[in-house]
Amino acid sequence: MKQFLLKEKIPAITWIIYLIITFIAVFFHEANRDEAQAWLIVRDLNIGEIFSQLNVKGHPGLWYLILLPFAKLGFPYITMHLIHWLIMSIAVGIFLYKAPLNFYTKLCFVFSYYIVFEYTIIARNYGLTVLILFLIAAFYKYRFTSPYKYALLVLLLLNCNVHSIGAGIALLIVYIAEVKKEGLISKLKFPIIIIVAGFFAAIIQLIPSAHLSHDVTIHADYLPLLNINSIWVTTTGIQNAFIPITPEYEELKVALFFTFVFVLFLFNFYKTKQIFTFLLISSLWLFYIFSTKLSGSWRHEGLLLIFIVFSIWINSYYQNNNKPEEIRSKIDNFLKIFLTLALCINTIFGLSTIKKEIQNNFSGTKELSEFIIQNHLENNDIACYRSWRASGISPYLPKTHLWFIDRQEYGTYFILDSIFQKKGDALTEEEVLSITKSKYKEVLLLLNEPLLKGNDNSFNSVLLFNTKKMNWGTDDEIFYLYKIKFD
Repeated sequence: MKQFLLKEKIPAITWIIYLIITFIAVFFHEANRDEAQAWLIVRDLNIGEIFSQLNVKGHPGLWYLILLPFAKLGFPYITMHLIHWLIMSIAVGIFLYKAPLNFYTKLCFVFSYYIVFEYTIIARNYGLTVLILFLIAAFYKYRFTSPYKYALLVLLLLNCNVHSIGAGIALLIVYIAEVKKEGLISKLKFPIIIIVAGFFAAIIQLIPSAHLSHDVTIHADYLPLLNINSIWVTTTGIQNAFIPITPEYEELKVALFFTFVFVLFLFNFYKTKQIFTFLLISSLWLFYIFSTKLSGSWRHEGLLLIFIVFSIWINSYYQNNNKPEEIRSKIDNFLKIFLTLALCINTIFGLSTIKKEIQNNFSGTKELSEFIIQNHLENNDIACYRSWRASGISPYLPKTHLWFIDRQEYGTYFILDSIFQKKGDALTEEEVLSITKSKYKEVLLLLNEPLLKGNDNSFNSVLLFNTKKMNWGTDDEIFYLYKIKFD
């Protein structure tokens, strides 16, 4: 009886510790420009304008729709991070109580880098993928008896982000195959139609609209071809899924070893066609994005780990039908040990990252914004360059007008268009000053680098602020705020 009660308490204790650690970290987090984007877009645009931006951002709109009512009603910026924290808190609770993994693997997974920090503290749309996949896994055995609920979950998965589309397609293919095999196609055709509609809804949101197609950085080559360089990007991505490694420590031999282990995971699921199909399609879609569109960072690469854990989870529903032979049993044991050890190392990195988050700046946005508010400068115009980096302070300073020097217009969020491509990172200091002078005689000037010609006789400048703490997360969001007066 005591052992039973202890077994019941362990998930609750683990969950509470996770909740406390991450809740504290949320309030120490300095959000960067990528996090700010979604909040600013839904705060400042109407619904039609919001969806016209999604094709430029490269993600469907589920995360934006969740934030929409809170931003429109004037809730503070921290609301976004608390919503995101709540999403992942629910996901972790479901995982701890429902996932068929041993306790040590669960413990290491919950406090691994991706779960304790990347997908919980950084408020992006990737946490939605984790929650919805875990909901699908927990609900998986009811996919035929409650097909509309299952269809809705897969529809939501398809609309989380572009990286989740492959996982959604894989689940759709598996579902159709199983429905046909069970002779339920006529009975369950409408749930299938719902999932297909969700897929097309996601694709439509990603197609550049007519008035933006000539500007956006997403070009007409929606399906570019792979090249030989893709091998390195893919192997390092697989390695980082298990243990995030900074580029200076990446080695081909190590990356190839992790790739071999991933192939073993695929092989281990080979006789369970449903799981094999899911993991193969979802991972190949990730690798394709890494290789052709965006090489990926840890937040993208970590989704492979989520897909693997999901595969192990739902594989438990098929094990009675597919008893492994001896060789596969040995491989299965090896993979369980490997995954636990990798997650154990990942946990060390995850908890050290939380410590780093508390002690240092993830971005300079919050520190700068606090200086501006404390010195009663929030009602001033601020001329900014580079605007796409400066946009990260906009949610903290709703009363402040940012004038983007490269765009020569007021703005809040950054726009990935031809102006960004030509001027976003290419203006010289002389050009920055000349453009600013054409707009203002006196203004606050925000830069990411110190003025080299601060003693130029054509203007007077006083450095009011520069980022003091080390930026460990977004190291290009270092700020210098000048009060500048042109002669």
